[in-house]
Amino acid sequence: MSTYKMIYSVPDVETYLNLRVSAGMSPKTPEAAAVGLANSLFAVQVTPASSPETTIGMGRIIGDGGCFFQIVDIAVLPSHQGRGVGKMIMKNIRMWMDENVPESGMVSLFADGKANELYKQFGFVETSTWPVPSIGMALVYTKDGQGRQETSTEKT
Repeated sequence: MSTYKMIYSVPDVETYLNLRVSAGMSPKTPEAAAVGLANSLFAVQVTPASSPETTIGMGRIIGDGGCFFQIVDIAVLPSHQGRGVGKMIMKNIRMWMDENVPESGMVSLFADGKANELYKQFGFVETSTWPVPSIGMALVYTKDGQGRQETSTEKT
């Protein structure tokens, strides 16, 4: 019997918000989460097999469905980290990509901490090493609409 169960659906807003914060990611507003979750192309949640009502991990793909895709919200509760849950999430995301991303489609992601080592196992490379190097950039909006730059120590 497997320790974990995969659920192929978008988490509800409360689960999403709690899991992000519990996993050490930046908080999102309920309003932003509701809009964002509704626009997911694919989502997977992980629950303990013995407690299927408790989400302990998640991951999503967002994008335009043709040219550009982004992997977001790869989150695992700290008490379940180091048990292969992140790898299970990425395996399911990669299977979806292989079936749904068309030729020339670009899939991107941000890697926090040492997560780049996980993503490399699924074919991702750092863009600074591409033949034409590129650097990822971001702007997170604040309530005043002015935006603020993310620092390298903040998680998106």
